[in-house]
Amino acid sequence: MKQFQIDKTNPNRFRIKQTVDSPDNAQTEGAGKAKNVVIKIERFAFTANNLTYYMVGDKLGYWQFFPPINTSSNENWGVIPVWGVGQVISSNNDAVEVGSRFLGYFPPAEYLVMANTTVTNNNLIDCSPHRLKLPQGYNVYRPLPSLTAHANAEISTKQHEQENFQMLLWPLYATSFCLSEVVDAIPGAQREQLLVLSASSKTSLGLAFAFKEAGINAIGVTSEKRVASLEALGVYSAVIGYEQLDMLQLKSTVVVDMSGNAQVKASIKHKLGEHLTRYISVGLTHWQDIKPSSDEEFFFAPAHIQQRMSEIGIAEYQKLSSGFVSKAIVWSAGWLNVKEREGLSALQDDFSEHQQGLIPSNEGRIYTLA
Repeated sequence: MKQFQIDKTNPNRFRIKQTVDSPDNAQTEGAGKAKNVVIKIERFAFTANNLTYYMVGDKLGYWQFFPPINTSSNENWGVIPVWGVGQVISSNNDAVEVGSRFLGYFPPAEYLVMANTTVTNNNLIDCSPHRLKLPQGYNVYRPLPSLTAHANAEISTKQHEQENFQMLLWPLYATSFCLSEVVDAIPGAQREQLLVLSASSKTSLGLAFAFKEAGINAIGVTSEKRVASLEALGVYSAVIGYEQLDMLQLKSTVVVDMSGNAQVKASIKHKLGEHLTRYISVGLTHWQDIKPSSDEEFFFAPAHIQQRMSEIGIAEYQKLSSGFVSKAIVWSAGWLNVKEREGLSALQDDFSEHQQGLIPSNEGRIYTLA
């Protein structure tokens, strides 16, 4: 099995590691005891969101999801989780058929071995011992239509495209929906001005779409070269470059920061002073420059989702969030170009581009393995 790994202390060191062990060996161990499942990963998405997993890997437990293969305990190699689709190739769980397909959280690797599983409401849940204490939303795998030899080319192509958009956007837009709820709950007197930093990120665009739907004005802040393209999407009430922050009005302001750029953060705080009412840090697209600050809050979507489910119920929350995400994905199909790349070696080749923010905002990268 091949697996993409990165040095947890040095993001410029990354590699593809290979083991000769067959995933079927892990499947048969403990047969009849644990409900083991082996999934062959077909393809996965990689976005700036995955770099956030890298930056907060220790703090929020992202390194614990997928242990690196063929490494010793004193090495610093880790595995960045990705969102993708895969097909079951072996199963000890009678409720999980070989050939069934799922969308969910995977390692950038050829296979995922689930040491124990359960099925709830048709969803596959990875109950491997090392994942039980991690946020449960990441352990749920949603069923997808099976690939059949009888499907015509048009249906197969449409299904493939839909799955690509789901991999790229579902986790991001789920976060966008959470953030829209948080901002909407802030009294209007405290958010006369609303800023979204790193406005071209896909999570930001999903958030801006939510604001537009709700009639909330938001100013997008981005690099000068991306101002025109964001204005053309029509979801921000205004778009400015980072060099134009002096134009901000002195009134109560809420900032949703997807960038983590320390210089930009300092400029905004200096400009607004006491008019800055909330500073919500989410993603880290400028992760190299991140400097934690005590006067801001770090938003963690799984915690918000868990709280909201306890308030309004699981079914109601899923209905609201799924409805928004589906609508936002349909909107995104009009401007997002999906680019498929083949193999883990392609991720290795592209990784520096992802790190440096060189992937165009209207492009999504998918890495195919099947």
